[in-house]
Amino acid sequence: MKTLQKFFTTILLAAVPFILSAQDKDKTTETVKYKTSIECNNCVNKVMTNLPQEKGIKDVKCDLTTKEVAVTYQKDKNNPEQIKKAIEKLGFTAKVVTEEPDAKRDK
Repeated sequence: MKTLQKFFTTILLAAVPFILSAQDKDKTTETVKYKTSIECNNCVNKVMTNLPQEKGIKDVKCDLTTKEVAVTYQKDKNNPEQIKKAIEKLGFTAKVVTEEPDAKRDK
C-alpha cells in the first residue's frame, strides 16, 4: 500500500510543472475581434486557412452572419495591428471591435 502511495505522489509531483506551465500560457494569450468584409464561405475558408499561419495565432473563429473574426493570439508574439494587417493582406477590410461592457450590463 505504501509503495502505491509513493508511486502516486511521485506522479503528482512530476505533473505539477506541466500544469503550472499550461496556466502560464493562458495568461499570455488574448482574443481580439475584427469587423471584416467577409461575404461568403470562400472568404471564411480563406481566413481560416491563412490566418493561423501567422506567428503566435492560437485560434481563429469566423462568424459570417456578423462578419466578425475572433482571433486568439500570444501577446508576446503578435499584436492586434499585425493581425489586422494580415487580414487586410488577404484582401479584406478589418476594424477592431471594442465591446462596451456597460451597454451589455444594462440589458
